This record gives sequence, C-alpha cells and structure tokens, in this order.
Amino acid sequence: MRARGHRAVAVLCLVLAFSATLPIPAHAKKSRLPKRFDRDVLCDACGATVVELDVMITKTEKKKGRGAAIADAMDAVCDDVYRFTAYDFPPPKIQKGCFAILEAFADEIETTFVKRVSVEDAKHGVCAEACEGVDQETKKKTSGTAVEETYVDGAPYDGTADGEL
Repeated sequence: MRARGHRAVAVLCLVLAFSATLPIPAHAKKSRLPKRFDRDVLCDACGATVVELDVMITKTEKKKGRGAAIADAMDAVCDDVYRFTAYDFPPPKIQKGCFAILEAFADEIETTFVKRVSVEDAKHGVCAEACEGVDQETKKKTSGTAVEETYVDGAPYDGTADGEL
C-alpha cells in the first residue's frame, strides 16, 4: 500500500512539474495593472509617463550620464502633477496612473530607455498591456502626446479655416 501512495505522489509531482513548463495563454495571464483604474486613463498615463521620462532624461543625461538620468527621472516623473496638464485626462488622474504604470512596468521602462528606443516604439512596447482594449482611433489626441490647442473666439481652431485671426 505504501508503494502505491509514493507512486501516486511521484506521478502527481511529474504532472505538476510538466504543466508548470507549458506556456500560459495570453488571455489567462494576470495583469500587473490595478483593476480600479479606467483603461483609457491608464493608457494615456502610460504614454504620458514615457513621453515625460524621455524629456527629463534628454535634459539631464549629458550632465549626469544616461544611467543616472534614467534613475533620477523614474524617481521624479510622477511627483509633479503640473507635468501632466497637456494630456487627455485631468492631471491628478494621469499622475495616479503614472504611479501605477511605474509600479507595474519599472523594469521594462528602464530597459527601454537604456536601449535608447524611440519614444513611439517605447510607448508601443511598454504601453501594450495598459492600452489593451482601448480604441486609439476614437481618441481626440494620441495617447501620451502633448497637443496644444488654439482657440479663436472661444472655439477650437485647427488652422484650416480661411480668414484672418
């Protein structure tokens, strides 16, 4: 009887060990992002975080060196709420999303900037999970892209209408 029990345990261990090596389907992977956030906000916050990190790193990397500039920027990027005034959502929401993005993807973000990937490629790579299920076509502005709007007589002006300003 004892041999039978040991054999059953051994078979169970082999089955568990084998199943642990199988790839996990994409739909079954657990998201690292907090569930309490709106996906649109997280997507925009991710793009904003990448753009603002790039600005901060570019400004300081000659003085500090690339590695120190990346580390310092990652420590400070989410701290100033006013940094996020030019994005789709209110700055406090983007700031909270920035903290969530850094918590979930700090290693990927750091690696991306160490490799000197372009900002657009960085946004697509780092923000893929955050932007999953977000329809980018229906958004007025591209996620994470600062856009200045011009107003004429209180109405948005895109520069295509004829006439003088």
